[in-house]
Amino acid sequence: MKKAQSLIIQFVFFFIMGFTLFIVIGLSFKAQSDMFREDVVDHMLGLTGSHISAAAVSAVATCRQCDYIEISLKLENMTAGYFFQADLDKAGMNVSAVPGGKNLQYNVYNFNESYNMTGRAASAKPITLTFNRTKNELRVE
Repeated sequence: MKKAQSLIIQFVFFFIMGFTLFIVIGLSFKAQSDMFREDVVDHMLGLTGSHISAAAVSAVATCRQCDYIEISLKLENMTAGYFFQADLDKAGMNVSAVPGGKNLQYNVYNFNESYNMTGRAASAKPITLTFNRTKNELRVE
């Protein structure tokens, strides 16, 4: 084997080793970034549900003589590419991350037993929470 062929084989071998190392390091950083994003989405689901639940308690408990209360909530998007959707129904409140499909179920302090809860809202725009005491209805839009 000539010296030139040996150098070319060494060059190709070290190039493949370096490229493989580069890919492995890049994939490990991507995996770490994806795990961090999943954690942030999980925590934001909890915070979003707690924020809407607290607003519901505030709407129901603050003004006993008011027949109609409307609260507007603006949720900041802390996770790039995700927004959160809140659904109110007879079972309670379900907060889900879109896209991704993760969700959390809240009973909203058992308001579903006392009030008719309806509506669906997304955090991409301001969420309006309305409480109508005459209709006994708690609604999210």
